[in-house]
Amino acid sequence: MNRRYLVDTTTREYLCVALLKGQVWEPTNQDSLSGFMDSRTNKKEEDFELLSGEYNDNAFFEKWIRNSTNFLFRY
Repeated sequence: MNRRYLVDTTTREYLCVALLKGQVWEPTNQDSLSGFMDSRTNKKEEDFELLSGEYNDNAFFEKWIRNSTNFLFRY
């Protein structure tokens, strides 16, 4: 299954924001999105940015979980 994530590359926290079901993207965790965005401690820095990407489950876990992601947010 493909998912769209927002990843804070500084804290390595992430949030899944959409799931691909068939040919349609369905939003997920929208109730947690504002809290996630508000909790970024570095959001006032000039070079602040979040990485967004579309990954299948295996690719995301290989790239982020096995490479020291320290916080698994709901997905």
